[in-house]
Amino acid sequence: MSDAINYQIGDTKHSIHRVGSPASGTEVQAEGVKQLFERIEKENAEKSTTEIVLDDTNEVSFPGFPYKFEALGEKILVSIDVFKSGYECKRCKGQKNVQHLCGCETNGHAGLRYGKEDIDAIKESLGDEVANVRAPMPCPDCEGKPETQRFSETCPDCKGLGALLHLPDSSKNLPTTGVVVSMGSKCEPEKLGFKTGDRILFGPYAGSMIPTKAGLMFKILDAVQAWCKIRGGEDLAAFDFIIQAD
Repeated sequence: MSDAINYQIGDTKHSIHRVGSPASGTEVQAEGVKQLFERIEKENAEKSTTEIVLDDTNEVSFPGFPYKFEALGEKILVSIDVFKSGYECKRCKGQKNVQHLCGCETNGHAGLRYGKEDIDAIKESLGDEVANVRAPMPCPDCEGKPETQRFSETCPDCKGLGALLHLPDSSKNLPTTGVVVSMGSKCEPEKLGFKTGDRILFGPYAGSMIPTKAGLMFKILDAVQAWCKIRGGEDLAAFDFIIQAD
């Protein structure tokens, strides 16, 4: 029995290989290209970062990358918000994975059995001496080492897809919001109404993009191009402030 089913539509010949039959050279090549793209995507993901390091120097640095950015004059440097369609998984928030932490770290007292509120309650009920003894007690679950309890897994809700509906890149608009990460020496936060660390809204044509290999998007723009400051945007399931360009 032949390993392939051959047929023709017009002048084009086609071939379908049976399950378990040797693949054609074209199929092997296609699989090789697929593996190459997967490897490149993995390498790029490993090179990228989601962390920005800010300090009192007004410079922006990235873990694992040698370069730093600092806005000059009347310019501001903005870290562009990640595009969100509104269909992201509610559990992993589009990250495809969920992080698991020890309860002590989740509750804000990493490595310790009791948090500040717990210790204050103990002071009121049992006195300072008992509270002082219990304050340094390690968490019984991680034995004072919360890093041993950290792990991530594929999100069980979206099965690692990150969203219930995926939009093609051609349908995505570049967000017109971002966090100010650096301000030039001529910028006056008091007059502008915002400072480093604030999220702002700006126009679709404002400023210029800064290409980086850190996996983050930045824009450099004039401070006066900020339209308004946004509060409470960190917890939104989807960012609705995307200004459509005419």
